[in-house]
Amino acid sequence: MKRSIFIFGLITFLSFSPLFAQQVADSSQAGSDSQDAFAIIPNLEPEEVRDIESSRTKVIFKTNVKNCRISLNHEFQGYSKLSLLNLVEGFYLLRADKEGYDYQEKFVYVERGKEKTFYIELEPNEETKKKLEARANAQSEAKATSQAEEPKAEAEPEVSTAADQSIGDIQ
Repeated sequence: MKRSIFIFGLITFLSFSPLFAQQVADSSQAGSDSQDAFAIIPNLEPEEVRDIESSRTKVIFKTNVKNCRISLNHEFQGYSKLSLLNLVEGFYLLRADKEGYDYQEKFVYVERGKEKTFYIELEPNEETKKKLEARANAQSEAKATSQAEEPKAEAEPEVSTAADQSIGDIQ
């Protein structure tokens, strides 16, 4: 009986020894460079690593008006020009808005592993249109009055010299 307990204990001890040896080997790398520590990923095949890298996305949102609010699926993301990285593939409700302009909404599709730029054009609302037209008119009037006030170069009077006159005119 003692012999069978001893053999069972010995087998159990030997079966766990590779686990302890692995733990010691991992802890010996603790002082190494942090990039080396992240490079060792158990049970991760090289194909899966490539798939993770190819899933990175970059989406850029541009507008014709500076500092528009950009929202995706009703969640504020930032102001234009905006770049977002690593969005999950799928459809998103894109909304761009700014005070004084009509908002724009549209569904956009983001593909995994692609870089895509979305351009959103906002139209000024009626009040803003009137302000922009008034400003443009004021600028054109100011330009016209500044051109009218500029002195025009007068023609210089002709100066005749004796060399230009004929001999009969001199006497």
